[in-house]
Amino acid sequence: MFVSKNIYYGNKEVNISSLFNVTGTDTSKVIIKSSMNYMDNIGVGLRNIEMIVYGDVGYSFGSKMQSGKLVLYGNCLDHAASGMKGGEIFIHGNTGDYLGGKPNSSNEGILDGFIYIKGNVGQNSIQRMRRGNVIINGNLGDYACEEMISGSIIVMGRVGNSFAEGIKRGTIITKEKKITKDYSHWVKVYDEAEELRNSKYGIKTIYRGHEMEDESTIHVVMSTPSMEVLQKHMENEAELIASAGGSTNPEDNTITLCSD
Repeated sequence: MFVSKNIYYGNKEVNISSLFNVTGTDTSKVIIKSSMNYMDNIGVGLRNIEMIVYGDVGYSFGSKMQSGKLVLYGNCLDHAASGMKGGEIFIHGNTGDYLGGKPNSSNEGILDGFIYIKGNVGQNSIQRMRRGNVIINGNLGDYACEEMISGSIIVMGRVGNSFAEGIKRGTIITKEKKITKDYSHWVKVYDEAEELRNSKYGIKTIYRGHEMEDESTIHVVMSTPSMEVLQKHMENEAELIASAGGSTNPEDNTITLCSD
């Protein structure tokens, strides 16, 4: 029972009942109310438990989680879900830096599991991801998705600088910048350049289209040999891209990358 558990308060080990009002006997589902951001290590190594937390939390939320479900209605500080091995994490707020990053004792990031972030994510996040799925409804900071090995990531907001450098495999889907010319013109120029992209750079289009209610917001899913090849294509064909109404400025574009 949780009432008999000991936890660390600062550098002292104390009984959980001396800090919290603990009620109930069902240890398969735990609810923490009125959490604060100096409460670190909540859900670390979680296994076979559903835990719901109301309020902000501190560092290492859900770090090394193995299974179960972890839900946060608030914000968290750095190193959330670092070294995650399985289970599901839902954060209905913002996270700090190093989300899904590498624990100090490991050179690997997320090993498996599912993560949903309703808000924004800080920098140096989701590095060396091996498996799993991540959905970010907000923006993603600088130096994210470096050296990704496998897995799937969807980012609905903007991505920062130095995005997905050194990626080896995996799928990344992000939202495109609005185009400056009408869609019919953009798609004509884009389709005419498909053979050039394929023969010169080995880039293939899997899907291209626009949002139902906004034709100026387009989405493109591509298969490319590497991020470096895609960046080289954008640099070399900047005039062609601009003629379609697009932009090659990294601040104006986010990229969909799919590689085997």
